[in-house]
Amino acid sequence: MAQSGDENPYKGRFGFLRRIDDWIFMVEMGILWTFLAVSAVMVFLDVMYRRLAAPDSKVADLTARIFGIESPEAMETLTTVGPIATGLIGIGLVYFAFWTAEEHAVEEGSERSRIKPIVETIVACAGLGLIGWIMIRPGFESRWFYLLLYALCSTAWLYDLVRKREPRWVGKLLAFAVVTALFVHVTMNYFPDGYSWSKELSLIMLLWVGFLGASVCAHEGKHIQVGALKRVVPRSISRYTEAIGYLATGAFCFFMALLGWEYAREALQLEGRFEQTNVPDWVATIAVPAAFAMTMIRYIAAAVSAILGGSYGAAPEEEAVVAATQLKKGAEG
Repeated sequence: MAQSGDENPYKGRFGFLRRIDDWIFMVEMGILWTFLAVSAVMVFLDVMYRRLAAPDSKVADLTARIFGIESPEAMETLTTVGPIATGLIGIGLVYFAFWTAEEHAVEEGSERSRIKPIVETIVACAGLGLIGWIMIRPGFESRWFYLLLYALCSTAWLYDLVRKREPRWVGKLLAFAVVTALFVHVTMNYFPDGYSWSKELSLIMLLWVGFLGASVCAHEGKHIQVGALKRVVPRSISRYTEAIGYLATGAFCFFMALLGWEYAREALQLEGRFEQTNVPDWVATIAVPAAFAMTMIRYIAAAVSAILGGSYGAAPEEEAVVAATQLKKGAEG
C-alpha cells in the first residue's frame, strides 16, 4: 500500500506486502484471461462440431442437398473439411474487419504497410488450418489439441513480453508459470475426449471469472463508489471516513466468504462430481469464499492505506490526485 510521500509503492513498511499483492493480482489476471479465452474456444469448437462435423449435423445435411452430395465418402469429406474451411473464412473476415478499422484510424500522411496485414492473415489462416487438420485426425485426443493451441498462443505472448520487457514483466512471467501449471493439470486430468462438453467446464470457468473479477476490481479501485459523501466530508477527517467505508465493505466480504465456505464445505463432504468432465463440485463452489476472502483482505489494506494517507484501493482518478498531491508536497519540501 502506498504511503504518503512515497513515489514507489514498494517502499516503506508495507512495501513487501504490496509486492506480494501485485503478484497475486497478476496471477488473478492470468487466470481471468486464460479462462475467458479457453471458454470462448471450447464453445466455438463445440458449436462447430455440433453444426458441421457431427454425423447427424443438419447443416451438413442441408449443404449436401444443395450441392447434390450423396455418396458416404463425399459426406465424410464435407463434415471433415467444412468446419476447417468455415473457421478459416471466419478468421479471415474478422481480421480483415480489424485491419480496415485500423486503416481508417491511421492519420493522414502516415505510411502504413498494406502487404503486412495480408501476409499475417495468410499465415494465421495456414496455422489455423494445420491445427484444424490435427484436431480431426483419428485418435488425436482433444486434450492434446488444447495443449497445442495453448502452447502456440503462449509462445507468441512470451516472445512479445520478453522482447518489450515492460514494467513488472518478471512478475508476469511468474504468474504465467502458475497459470500454465494450473491449465496443464486441469487439461490432463479433466478434459474428456471430443469437443461436445464445453458447456459444463466453461460454466465453471466463468464462475471463477465472475468472482475473481470482484477481487481484481478491489485491487484496481474500480468498484462502484459513492462520491457525494466524499465532497461534503471535511478534508481533516476524510481519510477516516474512507477507512470506515473500506472496513464496512470488508466486513460484508467476510460475511460472504463465511457463507461461501459453508457451502463449499458441504460440497467437499458430499464428494460430488460433474457428469461429463468428472471435475469435483467443490472446484466451482470454492471460488466464492476464495474470491471474497481476497477481496476482504484488500479492503482492509485499503482502509489502512487511507489512514496513512495512501491511495491503495482508491479509484484511478482519485489515485492520480493523491499522487499529484504527494509530488507537490515533495517539491515544496
